[in-house]
Amino acid sequence: MSSSNINILDDNEILSEKFGYQLEEIVLKLINEKQLITIGLSGGSIIELLPSILPRLQLPWAHLRFFFVDERFVPFTSDDSTYAGYQTKLFRKLPLTEKNVIKIDPDLKSVEQCAQDYENKLIEILNENDQTFDIVLLGMGPDGHTASLFPDHSALNVNQGLVTFVKDSPKPPPERVTLTLNTINQSKYKIVVVTGESKSTIVKEVLQDKNTKYPIGRVNDLIWYLDKAAASKL
Repeated sequence: MSSSNINILDDNEILSEKFGYQLEEIVLKLINEKQLITIGLSGGSIIELLPSILPRLQLPWAHLRFFFVDERFVPFTSDDSTYAGYQTKLFRKLPLTEKNVIKIDPDLKSVEQCAQDYENKLIEILNENDQTFDIVLLGMGPDGHTASLFPDHSALNVNQGLVTFVKDSPKPPPERVTLTLNTINQSKYKIVVVTGESKSTIVKEVLQDKNTKYPIGRVNDLIWYLDKAAASKL
């Protein structure tokens, strides 16, 4: 398949470099247009690839606001916490302060309260005249889910607000906070990184067959980064 939005790379090192340099290019373009740049982070392949490239990029760190496309409603001491994973693997390597990272409050009483609190925090970093995020970095599960939006789950159909909650995720832990599909789709740049042969069938179904039954297939204008295994059925 020939498309400027589909990048197939030989290995993770080359993939992370190309992905990182495109991210740098987008950020440097946006900084000419605005003061703060919002970047949504995901777990999965992204959290493994970013630590090798992001610290080497020439980015306007003070002007960046990292947030989470989705997060598990667990304490930050839990191995399931996406924030904790980034804190250990990436944030410590970057010249960031507390204000650079927007995260959930895992101490709130319920996942519903957590989602509302997180949405309020995200609204604060958005420009009054521009209520969309700049960049969201997505992953894809073997079932075609992205963020914490799973196939045939009611959260996929929530259109109100920036954020929604999940109480019965088919993948543990059950309680999560996630951007809505509408919020993701309204973001200016959407980049998905997919690695591994276990995802190759869904990659083919979404990219070649234009199948929209999977949540990742309902994200528009995606920029894809695939390793050879994930792209093996194209």
